[in-house]
This record gives sequence, C-alpha cells and structure tokens, in this order.
Amino acid sequence: MNQVDVIITGLGPTGATLAGLLGQRGLSVAVFDRLSDLFPLPRAAGLDHEVMRIAQELRIADRVASHVAPYRASEYRGTQGQLIKRLDSAPPPFRLGWAPNFVFEQPAFERALRARLAELPSVRVECSAEVVAVGQDEAGAWADVRLAGETATTRCHGRYLIGCDGGSSPVRKQLGIALDDLGFDEPWLVVDAIVNDDKLAELPQTQVQYCEPERPCTYVVGVGNHRRWEIMLNPGESLSAEFPEEELWPLLQRWLKPGEGRLWRAAAYRFHGLVAKEWRQRRILLAGDSVHMTPPFMAQGMVQGMRDALNLAWKLERVIKQGAPDALLNTYQQERRPHVTATTLAAMALGRVICERDPARAAERDARLLAEQDGVVKTTIRQNLIPGLGDGLIASATPGAGTILPQPFVHASGFAGRLDDLTGPTLRVVAVEPLAPADKAALLEALMPLGGVLVQLGAPEAGDGPLVNAVEDEGLMAAWLKGLGQRIAVARPDHYVYGTADSSTDAVALLEQFRDRLQRP
Repeated sequence: MNQVDVIITGLGPTGATLAGLLGQRGLSVAVFDRLSDLFPLPRAAGLDHEVMRIAQELRIADRVASHVAPYRASEYRGTQGQLIKRLDSAPPPFRLGWAPNFVFEQPAFERALRARLAELPSVRVECSAEVVAVGQDEAGAWADVRLAGETATTRCHGRYLIGCDGGSSPVRKQLGIALDDLGFDEPWLVVDAIVNDDKLAELPQTQVQYCEPERPCTYVVGVGNHRRWEIMLNPGESLSAEFPEEELWPLLQRWLKPGEGRLWRAAAYRFHGLVAKEWRQRRILLAGDSVHMTPPFMAQGMVQGMRDALNLAWKLERVIKQGAPDALLNTYQQERRPHVTATTLAAMALGRVICERDPARAAERDARLLAEQDGVVKTTIRQNLIPGLGDGLIASATPGAGTILPQPFVHASGFAGRLDDLTGPTLRVVAVEPLAPADKAALLEALMPLGGVLVQLGAPEAGDGPLVNAVEDEGLMAAWLKGLGQRIAVARPDHYVYGTADSSTDAVALLEQFRDRLQRP
C-alpha cells in the first residue's frame, strides 16, 4: 500500500478521525505516527456534541459511552471565593442529538478510534514510523518514512498528504508555514488523579475556576473517580515534563492529600493561542494542532481538530472520487481559519478572566463582572460562544446558513433513532412537512447530480431511494426552521447548513447554486 489516496502524518484524535472518515468513504489511506502507542500525558478532558456526532458517524458512539459523562456547570470564583461568572450547557431537547458537552477519558476514546481504523480495509496504520521528509509534485504528494525496525526509508505516494502531526508539526515546519500569535502564552500544570470513593463527596461537585491572583487554577469533575486540576505556574517554576509526586502533592493539598487518591499523570504546558497563516500548500494540507492551538478554557482544543477532519473528509471525497475540482479544497482554510480564530479568541477571553495575577485588577474584574449582571450571576450557555461558518461554501444570504443542521430523533418505517443514522452522512434536503408531488419531483431531480437524500418530516409512510420519510419526536427541526421563517434546509455532508428556503422553488435554486459552486469554488 505504497500508493494511496491520502497520506496522514500523526495518529492523534484529528489524524485518526480523518482516517476513519475517509476510510468509511472508500478512500485508501496510510497513517504514520512516530509513537508506538498513545501519547502518555494528559491532554483533552472535554468534548462536545459535534464530536459525539462524528463518533456516531464513525460507529463508535456506543463504544465510548462508558468513557464519557455530562460536563457539569463551570463556576468562576473571585478573589473572595464569591461566584462571579457561570457557564453551563444548553438544556434539552438537545439540538444535535447529543448532550452539548461531555467530560471524557481521552485514552479510551482514542483506543476506540484506533480499533475502528483496524476494521476498515482501506486504512493502513503504521506506528513507530518516523516521517523523515514530505514532498509533492503535480501528480500528488509523498512521504519518506522509516518504518519500525527498519533503517532505510520507504516512500509512500498519495494524491494528498494531511499533516496532523501536532503543535511542533515537522510537516508545517518543512513547508515553512508561520503561525499567527493571537496573544496568549501562559504556563500551566495539568494533574490528573483518581480519587478515593470516600473522598469524592468532600470535593466540589461541579467545575470550578478559581480566579485567585496568587495561584489561578481549574478543577474539573471527570468520568467516574477521575478529577483534574489545572494550576497556573508562577515565574521560575519548572516547565519540565517530569513532576515528581513530592512537588505535586503540595499544590493539591487544598483539595487532596496523600492517601485520599492516587496521582495518575501530570504535565506542564504553555497554553497558546496560535493559528497558522496557511493551511494548504497545493497537495499538502494541515489539520488539528499542527495548524492551530487553543487554550483549554472552553474545552475546544481537540474539538477544533475534529471539525477540521470532518470538513476535509467530504471535500477530499468529492475531489478524489467524484471529480470535483482541486480548488474545492481551498474552501477548507476559507471556512475553518476564521471559525478557529473566533473560537480561540473566545477561549482566550475566558482564560484572561481566570489568569489575572494583579490583586487590584482581579478585584476590579470581580466588581465589573457582577455589575454587568446587575449583581446576580446569570448563566451563559457554552454553545452560544461557538460561531457558525461565516464564509466559504454557504449561501450566506439565507437565514441559518453556516449553522449546524439539527439532528432530531425520528421514526420511519422500521427505524427509530437519530436522523444521521437514517440518512447517512450525505447532502440532505430537509422539508419539515410533506411536499406536493410536483415539488418533490423537482427537488429529487435537482438532487440527482449531487447525490444525497430528500427528507420529508411528517410523512410516516416508507420512502424509497433518495427519498426519506420520517416523523420527528419533539418537533426540533420544525421549530428551528420556523424560527428562521423557512420551510426547507439544504445541509452539506458535514452537517453545516448550506442554505434555507421558504419554497421548493427556492430550494431547487439553492441546489443548483451548490452544484455550480462545487464545480467552480
């Protein structure tokens, strides 16, 4: 398998997700990772409903269910311990078919991803494999790889190469791509512990941001007995990857003492806000931490990379298997870079609330935040901090374009479950009521050259082929479209809404426009 459709360097969550999404689409993939196994130190602790929707597409949602738990509210505590800010998840019904936010066990999640790759015959994974060099020409890209146990290098050829090789990305450096610094650089220590059963009740029962200038820190309630502390380091304190237990316990003594739990793992990091200037050079593209780094204050770091993977997967399929022009891949940076930048800036804003080290300014911050809320802390919904797409392959003049298509629970002939499981990850036209025969025929004709399905909600009879009939359980889709003043939505395979329409005539026009833009991005 030295000739594949796509080469991926790096088998972290982004690389593994992209490999799985491409493999399920029938593309051949070779993935190379320098490590022999999972990265051993603490990384992500949170994910969201977009990641669970991707896990659903990869058919691993059931496998990871025991390794995720709802993400609890985040309470920001000021200099006197008083509540100054509160974040929480949107209540049900859940717009994307999953609870909006979760804590999770990243090692277990990654194991499930890798097990899924092993089930896909078109995906080859090589660990302990050092990518020595990458290159490209008009025909494709290549990687020179030193495989495990070998001294010579092997060249693997692909139509495209995706660098998912982390924040220190050798691929990005070889391409000479610079990073834009968004202005956040703070040293933190991350400590994971497994707490004894009899101690759990004494610890906070929700996430807490201790906005204390002498030592800002974060406490996270993880899955089961897992608890995480993120502790800001003071000037002169070590940024070593190795922290002996005798240095960790004094930092945790406010919450946990020796004998009340066991330390699992710890690592020091610099929390950055960085975005690459270029995401693509011809046949080589970057994804995940290789192209952006987000501080963890919104639990969006890993999520950002998995959004990259989903955005790339359907576009690579269109180009490689369906003959779309190579220029379609330019919309990847056009869409993802502004989205990543806005999300990173939102995370940085939360981080600055926490990271204030000057006592006087911290007291002013507390007073200002409370005054802005009229003295009573109001809950901010986390999802409201995440933008939609503002540019790229969307009909931006239509209401709801660039947002994510809801995923209701639906019933159809012989089926009960989430919408994506009924339709598959494809282009979808969703009408919230049965269509007149002529309208239905016009939409199906416009869909034919694009593939995809027409979904009629409110039609209990069985559909056929590209026509899917279903009844939604809670009216989620109908309420969403009604709120937009529309009746029909056109959604891309990555669930982003291309556009919405009030009539089948306008929806047909959207499909024709979408087809033209796929051919002339």
